[in-house]
Amino acid sequence: MGLEIWLSIASLGLAIMFVLLVISFYNFLIGSEGKGPERFVDVRGVVVKTLSISGAPSIILAGITFGLSKNYGNRLSGMLLSFTGIVLIIGMVVSLSLSSNIISEFFHPILVLVPYIFIVGGIGILIIGFILYLKATKGIKKNREI
Repeated sequence: MGLEIWLSIASLGLAIMFVLLVISFYNFLIGSEGKGPERFVDVRGVVVKTLSISGAPSIILAGITFGLSKNYGNRLSGMLLSFTGIVLIIGMVVSLSLSSNIISEFFHPILVLVPYIFIVGGIGILIIGFILYLKATKGIKKNREI
């Protein structure tokens, strides 16, 4: 397998990790009875750490994968990147629905801003994955008449 396939697998793994971290953090902020956590939480700090650990690297790896195989395409990489985009979009929509249940004491505008940014990023990854898949299906015609 080529480097672009491994990078697209890593991008998918990081996207899944990002979605799970964000959803679990939002559930933590909601609390077991909807009253929020019982201790102080630096919301911005946790969100920035989550972004830097898994969210941003996922998008960066998707871009590198596209850069490596944009000239010839790759079916498997294209499908994996498309799935990565779908995971990001669905995960961020779920996190937006959870953000409305967070009490005002722990609510911060970054909790709504991040999902919107990654929905746009997920759409972009979905598009580049689709482009890679389509380029791979075209192929090169070997029998050309001169």
